[in-house]
Amino acid sequence: MQEEQQYRGRDRIRAAFKRQYADRVPIYPITARFNARISGITMREFLTEPAKMAKAILNYHDMFNPDICLVMGDMLYEVEAMGTEVEFPEDDLCREKNYLLADKANLAKLEVPDPKKDGRLPDYLEVCERVSAEVKDSNVSGLACGPWQIAVLLRGAEALIRDTFKDPDFVHELMKFTVEVADRFIMAQKEVGIGPSFSEATCSLNLISPSIYRNFVLPYHKDIVSRCRERKVGLAMHICGYIDPIMEDVVSTGISAISVDEGSSLKKMIEIAKGKAVVIGNVPVGLFRDGTKEQMEEAVKNCIDVAAKDSGYILASGCEIPGESLVENVRNFFEAGAKYGRHNT
Repeated sequence: MQEEQQYRGRDRIRAAFKRQYADRVPIYPITARFNARISGITMREFLTEPAKMAKAILNYHDMFNPDICLVMGDMLYEVEAMGTEVEFPEDDLCREKNYLLADKANLAKLEVPDPKKDGRLPDYLEVCERVSAEVKDSNVSGLACGPWQIAVLLRGAEALIRDTFKDPDFVHELMKFTVEVADRFIMAQKEVGIGPSFSEATCSLNLISPSIYRNFVLPYHKDIVSRCRERKVGLAMHICGYIDPIMEDVVSTGISAISVDEGSSLKKMIEIAKGKAVVIGNVPVGLFRDGTKEQMEEAVKNCIDVAAKDSGYILASGCEIPGESLVENVRNFFEAGAKYGRHNT
């Protein structure tokens, strides 16, 4: 009898990007606060002590063996490295205490931070190196902020949206700067041997209009993707919430993979991205905390039925799962993915 081939997470991810199958679809949830909680450390420790953060991520990986091991902390690394004051509550995500661009004139004073020297950026890269040194079977992925996300964190969402009407030249100048910030941190992650991705949480159409995206964000997404393509670097992007009206625009950037939140249509993204980008998502995150096993199975099966037929799909949570997610529910997610995502050769 022929022995069944043993596939690793890396094999499943590689197959998905080739629009093929290994034994099943790749599976992973987006985790950060959950990693800290199951390892018994505070969020302050997780976000400020690289050795503890790496240990918590490795502990999570050992418990669940995801096909992608995501190194994720918070969204303030880049702006903190530029001078934003950040406070670290004991058991919550860190918070910025000021906007560096409350006065727009300060843009001329900002410098692109050095990921090897400034703020907690070196700490994050240390975590990436520690994790990638230990995780050999799964892909290890990093996370940076995208240019719009950085701009929001520097200026404030309300002020920046107002600027798109009152001072568009300033917004474009700011976005040119934040592309440089994002690009440098993305490439620093690639240099330590992990797959880069970036988050544009505030590009959600729950916050901005399609017109703002097309005029003030899309050109800079195309820029950063083009830079990565020139260096033969694959890049994934996550946008929170609802993005259906701009899905074609997002795909047109040439991005390698798109993470789709539960507020958007997985079916529509699959149709638009077919043959152009791998689609990731979009299991509702609330199920990881409050769902039953049957609800999780149904959600996973629905995603796989919609998205996995021609591969090019990675089963994942729509966004970061709650820190209070139940270990049992996370296990149910993996078990349902393995059950319904299996490819019968």
